[in-house]
Amino acid sequence: MLKYLANITKEGQKRKLTGKDKRIISAVAIIMSLYQLWQSTFSSIQPLLHYSIHLTFILVLGYMLYTPYEGCDITKIPKHDYLLAIMAALSGIYYATQIPRYLLRWPQVDPLLALDIVAGIIIVLFVIELTKRTMGSVLPSIGVIFLLYALFGHLIPGYIGHRRIVPIDVLDQLVFTTNGVFTSPIVVASTYVFLFVLFGSFFANSGAGDFFYKFSMSVAGRYTGGAGKVAVVASALFGMINGSPTANVVTTGSFTIPMMKKVGYDSKFAGAVNAVAATGGGIMPPIMGTAAFLMVEMAGIPYIDIAVAAALPGILFYLALGFMVHFRAKKLGLTAVDPKDLPPVGKTLKEGFPFILPLVVLVAMLIKGYTPSLAAVAGIVSVIAASFFRKETRMSMEKILKSLEDGALQSVIVSLSCAIAGIVINGLMITGLGGKIASLVLSVGGGNIFGALLITAVLCTILGMGMPVAAAYALTVSLAVPSLYELGIPPMPAHMFVVYFSTLSAITPPVAVAAYAAAGIAEANASKVGWYACWMGIVSFIVPFIFIYQPVLLINIKTFSLHTLFVMFGCMLGVIAMAAGMEGWLRDRAGKITRIALFISGLMMLYPETMTTVAGLIVFAAIYAYQRIKIKNNSLAA
Repeated sequence: MLKYLANITKEGQKRKLTGKDKRIISAVAIIMSLYQLWQSTFSSIQPLLHYSIHLTFILVLGYMLYTPYEGCDITKIPKHDYLLAIMAALSGIYYATQIPRYLLRWPQVDPLLALDIVAGIIIVLFVIELTKRTMGSVLPSIGVIFLLYALFGHLIPGYIGHRRIVPIDVLDQLVFTTNGVFTSPIVVASTYVFLFVLFGSFFANSGAGDFFYKFSMSVAGRYTGGAGKVAVVASALFGMINGSPTANVVTTGSFTIPMMKKVGYDSKFAGAVNAVAATGGGIMPPIMGTAAFLMVEMAGIPYIDIAVAAALPGILFYLALGFMVHFRAKKLGLTAVDPKDLPPVGKTLKEGFPFILPLVVLVAMLIKGYTPSLAAVAGIVSVIAASFFRKETRMSMEKILKSLEDGALQSVIVSLSCAIAGIVINGLMITGLGGKIASLVLSVGGGNIFGALLITAVLCTILGMGMPVAAAYALTVSLAVPSLYELGIPPMPAHMFVVYFSTLSAITPPVAVAAYAAAGIAEANASKVGWYACWMGIVSFIVPFIFIYQPVLLINIKTFSLHTLFVMFGCMLGVIAMAAGMEGWLRDRAGKITRIALFISGLMMLYPETMTTVAGLIVFAAIYAYQRIKIKNNSLAA
């Protein structure tokens, strides 16, 4: 007990199980995935009942999958964790059997039974403790702070204090209504998010990842600095489906980072490129790290509007990164990947073309207005069907079961994060703190939009550190968006602003998880890779501020016009100019003054206003023409 108390704040480890333990956790995970597929297609189960079943599975899997703290035996599940898993299961079963009564009672009026209180306390404590095991102490500490504030905030004098709330009423709102643990974040985590994680698991196990890599090699590898461009394309393709920056880095970076180093990119640059490219999946349609579906639920915006609005900023993100890689390769005199190492485009498409089918099915169903859950299920079926086009990729029953297992296990972290977000949201709602934070942000920001946006961006980045995209958004949206609404900012740009900075926390020190994962593979200094990744992703730190002031950057189908095309052209050219300024190369090496001029001209074109765009275009064209003439004169002189 003393050893546990000494290590209570330390993060646990994921177990590597074999034998009976492995079979038990596999069975539970597969049953969970099968239940989710059944529930989303054939069942009309009561929503609160479904959320409670989902969370029960998560708690049971969590206690079997993760150790209490680092240093424990990871090869077996100890008896005490089996006992905790059983307690979680019994609490969940009891809760599920009482759903009809919970739905008819008046919260804070009708009394809770003794067993209700016990089950509720177990659920809250287990969510907090398991989140500590899976993600460390930062996120659960935030949940505990808001819980303690709800319980004891009446003792705080002045503006931050609130009326006294009886502890039993806090528990009532937290567990037995949809205003706490079972609020919007867990709603989405138990439906759309889980099914898209499952879709990603099937996609990865089907061999589609190998196709994406070969396709990236065949398309980008043949150009200047091809290894770096392969890294960008591969991470972009993988990130659009996976949505997890760290998982993306580990998956694609394991082969693209060594390849970049081999052709001449330094370790810091190679690690930063992969970290930034992997992070972009969280802001790139169609899935956006599943944050798009959270936005549907929490902002009330149709999915198709979100996907279209996010398209141009996502393209600008990868365009800027791709040209930074290109200009760096030009500056270093790097060449393309050796042609003998490149898979033929025709053969690659012929062999892997079926794996494009699931993406087409997924996007088509989302565009046509089908629910994301049904679209994800159809995508999973399409992945299995696509794998049967070739004998080498055909998914056996073993692979299908492995995909079902992986999907459930991969959903543990994001579901626990969303449950903690529910505790935070509950604290904000029952105490009135949300409105106070909004007012505080506005007052600290000096009453001006830019100051408040800057504070909001910092808040989102800090709270999002180390978390999956969906979980980071779920936690930060309840804290940040109200202040943006107070400023008169419409829902779409307000929520997209939060999504961006929650996502970019993956490359923002001091907890830049994607950058640190890439640094490990690149064998580079983690802190340097993190800060350099911020530098390379600078366009993404600027774009959200611009679309707040000029929402035209977030394309709307209903208002699409020639002016929209002009904006798109100007923005794309703008990020190229900024990339050139940052790397010090356009057609030739650029000096300090030229680099500054390029960067400023890019900013002017990125700001979607006719006068600034035209002025920036003139400056950029003049520099381009000057360098071209200079190169021509030098060649004639030689």
